Amino acid sequence: AKLKAREEFLFPIYHQVATQFAALHDTPGRMQEKGVITDILEWKTVRGFFYWRLRRLLLEEMVKQEIIKANQELSDGHIQSMLRRWFVETEGTVKAYLWDNNQKVVEWLEKHLHDEDDTRSVIRENIKYLKRDYAVKHIRSLVQSNPEVAMDCIIHMMQQISPAQRTQITHLLTTLDNPASP
Repeated sequence: AKLKAREEFLFPIYHQVATQFAALHDTPGRMQEKGVITDILEWKTVRGFFYWRLRRLLLEEMVKQEIIKANQELSDGHIQSMLRRWFVETEGTVKAYLWDNNQKVVEWLEKHLHDEDDTRSVIRENIKYLKRDYAVKHIRSLVQSNPEVAMDCIIHMMQQISPAQRTQITHLLTTLDNPASP
């Protein structure tokens, strides 16, 4: 009976201490300090922040899927760093800080995703190069693991290209055998 009375007496005190302790670990300042969040938002700007953040993540995911189609070996972190590098290359190093601005990144992604002309879209152009590099790497590994089919592959490729391209390849092969003399 004494124990029960003591528990009932101390319960509100312990409950208040436990609640305060838990609340200290869930404050925005503490969460930012621990690296769980990057910034503390004001309530009046939260809706706009999440709108742009969601749009950015959705567009980035679209680009990532296209990149993965081009080269399945790339990791998510590698793709993310490539996107950042492409952004800095097009916007300039002076504006590199804008990578942290969701709205600016969304505008950049939309500009470069919806341009149908490959020469103006940095994203499409780079994805094209990724596809090419992956194909070349794959062909190299196949020829290296099966050297007996190399000649058959060369003959087949020569049949698929234009006469002008054949001439260029013949010239390249000739220069490989005879290094230029000064």
